[in-house]
Amino acid sequence: MQNRRLLGTAGVLLAIGLGGCVGKIGSSGPEAGPLGPGGPDSPGTAGSSSGPGGPGSASGDCTAPQVGAERIQRLTPREYTNSLRALLDDDALAPVLDADKEPIATLDAVRKWFNAAEAAVPSDAAWLGRYGRCDPATDVACAKELYESFAERAFRRPLKEDEREWLASSWAALPARATNVQRLEVMGELVLQAPQFLYQYAEGTPAGAVNVLDGHARAERLSYFLWDAPPDADLLAAAASGELDTREGMRAHGERLLADERAKPVLRSFLADWLELEGATILPGLDETPKDSKLFPGFDGALRQSMRRELETFMDHVMFEADGSLMELFTSTRAYVNGPLAELYGVEGPATADEWAWVDLEPTERAGMLTRAGFLAVHASQNVTSPIRRGVYLLKEVLCATLPSPPANVDNTPVEVTGGEIKTVRQATLQRTGNAACGGCHSRINELGFAFEHYDAIGRWQEEEAQTGEAVDATANLDASGSSLRGTVDGAIELSRLLAESPEVATCATERWFQVALKRSPAPLDACSIQEIRAKTSETRSIRELLLALATSDAFSNVSHRE
Repeated sequence: MQNRRLLGTAGVLLAIGLGGCVGKIGSSGPEAGPLGPGGPDSPGTAGSSSGPGGPGSASGDCTAPQVGAERIQRLTPREYTNSLRALLDDDALAPVLDADKEPIATLDAVRKWFNAAEAAVPSDAAWLGRYGRCDPATDVACAKELYESFAERAFRRPLKEDEREWLASSWAALPARATNVQRLEVMGELVLQAPQFLYQYAEGTPAGAVNVLDGHARAERLSYFLWDAPPDADLLAAAASGELDTREGMRAHGERLLADERAKPVLRSFLADWLELEGATILPGLDETPKDSKLFPGFDGALRQSMRRELETFMDHVMFEADGSLMELFTSTRAYVNGPLAELYGVEGPATADEWAWVDLEPTERAGMLTRAGFLAVHASQNVTSPIRRGVYLLKEVLCATLPSPPANVDNTPVEVTGGEIKTVRQATLQRTGNAACGGCHSRINELGFAFEHYDAIGRWQEEEAQTGEAVDATANLDASGSSLRGTVDGAIELSRLLAESPEVATCATERWFQVALKRSPAPLDACSIQEIRAKTSETRSIRELLLALATSDAFSNVSHRE
């Protein structure tokens, strides 16, 4: 703050709104925006995924690259934080940012970027050591070398000439009474608010129907895909050498990034999102889902966090210790538990909440991610199971099926069971959804959900319903599911294995990871890339191979800016 008062007009320079930027990132000429030589004219509107019926469709000829329309993407809060930490070599940085969903940067977002940049850049010159070995105190040429080197690393590519001119003019605009170190602090803050740092956007070189990305754009995509962080020195060197211009080079570095500890948070986040642990439109997440305290007195904040940790470490096991396959994800009985979780699962394990150990769960009761307490607790009501929630989840998120919206007057209150004529959750669900208005969809939904009736509202195994004492019926007829699933299963163990073998699930997982990699849904023009990825993973169903196939696909290394 002392520097800010000293510099005075620097605050004006830094407070220029990102939303006012025009032109393309890195463009030159009269359209260059005021904060750097051009920002995105409307982030998120430079093209959107063309879903079914959209403006683009695949020709059926996969000999030449075809890709869906590209969008300008702002760094997510996690990507932003990791980028700051990498640039300033400070793992303790924790800027307060929210996911801003607006297509154009809001004033609130601009203020947060300003405050985060000001708080992050140190007031001494120590942070500049990694960007040059000269002393900037009295050497303007050294200062220029340092701020250009910092900007190049922040922009994740070599600087363009107009960007060098912009940086030089910004330096010259700072008050003469400021020291070079003070000026460098402000230059650092300025760079951290430039659209070239805050956004991902690559124009590429035109080649037929697509624009081919250069090595630096590919490095940026790969590192944010697998690390949620900017490229490291090795990846930038590979980009500069042309190593990333080939599929072999992309695969080699994809393998390196995937083997690194920094890939774990991305993999864990994918599983949490896929299982809806953070909630959905009308579904509270694991940290908020309400439960009846009289029925489940032990379901407190600590147990919720233990459930989350178990699933995170389960993903670590699948990807780093096992074969990284969908089969392992859907059927493994390995679990990392503490005392309360061991008690919930009914296995021998640690005695206290602070002790953790790997155990094998009972294979007749547990198989893979869909039989873990964290998922089951989210997809249940306050006091009983919810076949509808669990069935809808499987259809939409695991099979990628489309369901029409429910009627406007749908009864969304949780199913209750109190004994009497309607004795079980299954019976109550069938009674509520058996009419003509509901039956069409619920003939698909209910049966999938019924397979999970052995798991109560917090994921404990039950042979009998606690409220009524009635025996659980977890049989499910899959013929009406609208998928390739056929026959009758008895419980989630059998269903999980069928899901692991299902081509729909494999395709759905591919589309889910596609969204993570490219931050957009697959478009019809991406059909060739999706087909190629599926062909490479059809035998092994390897998630690891799926990620590498994505990173070497046409959709990953090319862009299209068609409207």
